Amino acid sequence: MHVLYYLYTFPKLSESFILNEIYELEQMGHDVSVFALTKPEENIVHDEFDELSATIRYTGRPGYSDVTELLSPKLLHPAVLRNALFPANPIYHAANLFWTKRCREFIADIESPIDVVHTHFATPVSLAAQYVAAVENVPFTVTTHAHDIYAPTNESIARRLLERADRIVTISEQNQGYIQKHYTNNTPIDIVRAGIRPTKFYPSDADVDGRLFTVARFVEKKGIEYAIDAVAEIVDEFPTLEYHIVGSGPLRSEFEESVEEYGISDHVTFLDSVSDERLRSEYDEAQGFILPCVVEPSGDRDGIPVVLMEAMAMRTAPISTTISGIPELVEDGENGLLVEPRNSEAVANALRRLLSDDDERDRFGERARQKIANDFNVTSETQKLAHTFQAATR
Repeated sequence: MHVLYYLYTFPKLSESFILNEIYELEQMGHDVSVFALTKPEENIVHDEFDELSATIRYTGRPGYSDVTELLSPKLLHPAVLRNALFPANPIYHAANLFWTKRCREFIADIESPIDVVHTHFATPVSLAAQYVAAVENVPFTVTTHAHDIYAPTNESIARRLLERADRIVTISEQNQGYIQKHYTNNTPIDIVRAGIRPTKFYPSDADVDGRLFTVARFVEKKGIEYAIDAVAEIVDEFPTLEYHIVGSGPLRSEFEESVEEYGISDHVTFLDSVSDERLRSEYDEAQGFILPCVVEPSGDRDGIPVVLMEAMAMRTAPISTTISGIPELVEDGENGLLVEPRNSEAVANALRRLLSDDDERDRFGERARQKIANDFNVTSETQKLAHTFQAATR
């Protein structure tokens, strides 16, 4: 099967799950081509990207000089017009028509015909993926995650995409129910976890006493401020405590200021993007992984964060919150600890429990790794995704 991935940015550090599934599809013998609107601005260091065989084309955003392309015969196709004629921001229409043309040109340059068009996120920039599928007369599938359904850029367009998809893929039972209730109950919905490769994560017994770890974008929904509050609260009780934070984003200076104000700079280290090898080392040395996710006022939230899976694969016990699909991964008191969101005191108590009981922490870690191997393995999840593509073509 030849799958065309239509993506906004590829590869993207915070969307490693897309890279993982493309890599696995290739390992299964499928052909993959990637049409991406933009290149990543960040420095991506991923072994899987270097090993891809996929043909990748970047097109960029249209400018005023590209307006004439909208008169192309490739866009006057009845399938394009039938799908594109609906009330929406003219900028959305113009941009998606431009990308439709460029994507069709890319397809024409590919040696083998495509069998399905797949995209991630039900957002306005994904409209062209549906147009392209209609023109090429192949199925259109879309994977939804979190912000695209809970805090959509344009709810009517999200609904349109989900209603017109041949099949919807989503990452959690929570999402599946939400889509059926708020968007559509007519399109088949398949649950495919954004899994990881457990064999890439090989834990040792090299944990460092008092080491805690977070890797995340520095944005509100990750709840990092509550982790910093909690570390500040317990640092006097655990003098060897070290908290390493890997990531970048708009709230970095705010978090650094909080660390300074609390007087815990000797215990907190901020790291930028790191290599896969360094990331595995950080997971391995940590005695606990903290990600106290929250729901933003806009409704934006995480689905099931991949970094939680990575930590659990490294036998590092997680502390997170009860929002979204996280309880489908982290089972409170079984393979980690869950607290209510926006509660620094609860995070602090969870940290106390984790750091004070070596036996329980080890049990959490063992069960966490088993959970990933059984239920969040990217190889078996990508096999489910391939079945979705096959079902869509029938």
